[in-house]
Amino acid sequence: MLDFNPPLSTELNNALNAVLDTAAQIREREEQRDYLGASAIGSECLRKVQFDWMRDSVFPARTRRIFDRGHASEEKIAASFKLAGFELERGTARCEYSTADGSFKGHCDGILHNGPRIGLKFPCLWENKCLGSSGWKKIEKYGLRASYPVYYDQCQLYMAYLGLDENPALFTAENADTCHLLAVLVDFDAAAAQAASDRAAHIIRATRAGELLPRITEKGPDDWRCKMCSHSPYCWSLNH
Repeated sequence: MLDFNPPLSTELNNALNAVLDTAAQIREREEQRDYLGASAIGSECLRKVQFDWMRDSVFPARTRRIFDRGHASEEKIAASFKLAGFELERGTARCEYSTADGSFKGHCDGILHNGPRIGLKFPCLWENKCLGSSGWKKIEKYGLRASYPVYYDQCQLYMAYLGLDENPALFTAENADTCHLLAVLVDFDAAAAQAASDRAAHIIRATRAGELLPRITEKGPDDWRCKMCSHSPYCWSLNH
């Protein structure tokens, strides 16, 4: 009898993922940034933010595919906006900022200048993320700031540095599992923007001075937050 359900090849599966992980590491080294990015400032671990800037981050191929999924979502939603009649500016100098002698930079997903009258005020910042169902539902229930402070701070920095603070930003989140799109308006919060900017300045000063900032925890590498960090093995190899 023919077997139409052959067993999976564990050997092949492991070999393929190992090859892809190696390729992903090469890509990481090629794409390493030489500046502190706005997208990283909101992380609750100061040392992680510092290491993201100072060291090469090594991500497995799966994580890179998640990043690529986010970029693909951004392109897809941007195309949908334009098709719907929105005037969307992307990838221009207007969408970028650089400060602290080029050590702190940000590149927003886009700026909406006009479009259908659905309650938006123009011009406004546009930021997009692609999230799994649990994260997507969290934003739907609790809002952006409570659910993802790192994304909230990112929006605040862009609104402040790009001069887009007069109108609420449009934050969209695509559900990676269902492709539903969630739209959230984010009001400018001057105090939050200043706090995020001060945080960046503190990290830059410490890094330039050769100071190693504190970890989020001293419980050890088994802490769940450390397990999710690509810098964990190196971080915990240090004596402080």
